[in-house]
Amino acid sequence: MDINVIKYFKENNDKISYDTLTSVLSRKTMVDYIDYLIENNTKFTVFFIDIDDFKSINDTLGHSAGDKALITCSERMKMIFDDNNGVVGRYGGDEFFAVVENEIEYEKIWEIASQLNKIIRMPNNLSDIDKALPAGKFTITSGIARFPIDAKTKDKLFEICDKALYIGKQKGKNCFIIYNQSLHSNIFKDREIKKIDVKGVIDYIFTTLTDKSKSLNENLVEAITFVSKYFDVSLASKNYNNKFEILYSNGTLNKAKYVDEKEYLDLKTSEVDSMIFMYINKLSPRCDNLKKIFEEQSIHASILIPCQTKTKNYGYLRIDAKHERIWTKEEKMVFQIIANLYAMLLELTNEKF
Repeated sequence: MDINVIKYFKENNDKISYDTLTSVLSRKTMVDYIDYLIENNTKFTVFFIDIDDFKSINDTLGHSAGDKALITCSERMKMIFDDNNGVVGRYGGDEFFAVVENEIEYEKIWEIASQLNKIIRMPNNLSDIDKALPAGKFTITSGIARFPIDAKTKDKLFEICDKALYIGKQKGKNCFIIYNQSLHSNIFKDREIKKIDVKGVIDYIFTTLTDKSKSLNENLVEAITFVSKYFDVSLASKNYNNKFEILYSNGTLNKAKYVDEKEYLDLKTSEVDSMIFMYINKLSPRCDNLKKIFEEQSIHASILIPCQTKTKNYGYLRIDAKHERIWTKEEKMVFQIIANLYAMLLELTNEKF
C-alpha cells in the first residue's frame, strides 16, 4: 500500500470510522482522506460508484434483501481496491466511492474499472435478488476523475465524477466513464444549458411527429435520431415484411439486418405487454436461434416495439445496442410512445409505414 495511505491512516487512527452495514470506510473518513491528498498535492483517482437498479431490489424484496446486496457489492469492491492500493467507502444509500492514490494513468485506471465491473457481475448465491434485477445480476455504473488532471479542488472533482456517472447511466448503465475533457466537456455544457428531462424528450417527440410541414416518415427519422442520441443506442430501424430500414445509426452495427419478428415471440412476457426486449447474455436455450442471429450482427441488447392501432399492425420499430446495457423504464416508455403515436398518425394520414 502506498506510503501516504499508511501514513494518513496511522496518523489519524482515532478519527477513522466505518460504515456500520458494509464495513467499508465512512463518507466522512473518505472525504477527510481526499482533503488530505489534495492539501499534500498527491495525485489520485476517485471513483463514484452506483449500484444499478438498486431500488427494484428494495421495492420487490424489501430492505433486508437490499442490505444483502449492499454488503455483497461492497465486499467485491473492497477486493479490487485492496489489490490496487486503493480504499473504498460508502457515500450513502446505494452509492460508494473509492480512491486510488498515486495512480492517474488512463490505461491503469481503465484496467481497474474493468476489473471492478467484472467482479461485480460474477455469479453469487442471491438468486432471488438476481431475479429482481433487469440484467439478472449485479451491475454498477461508475464516474471517474483524476486529480490534478481533471480538477484541482474536491468540489470540482466530485462534480465531474457525478456528471461522468450521469453519462454512464444515459449509456445504459453497467459501464464506467473516465472523464476526458475533449470528449465530455461539451456534453456537460449541453446538459447544463438544455436541462432536458424525459418530459422534455416526450414533448419533443409530440412536436416533431405532428409537424405538418414535412412527411410523417421524415418526422419519424428526426424524432428517432434525437431520442437515439439521447439514450445512446447504436441503431434504430423499421423491421417489417422481410424489410429492414435504418432510421438512425451511430456506425457501430454495420452487420445489422432484418430479423423475423417471430424469433422474438419466446421473449414475450404476457399478452398485455406489446413491447419485447432482450439481452443476449440472458437468452434461454429455446432462443438459441435468436442468440445466434444477434451474435452474427454484433448486437447485445434489442427492443422490438409494434407500431399498431386497435385495427392494424403496421410493423415494428427495432432499437439495438452494440454494448451490454440495461434498458431503463424511461427508454422503454419513450420508444413505446414513439411507436404508438407513429401508428396513430399513419392511420390518420394513410402514409406508408
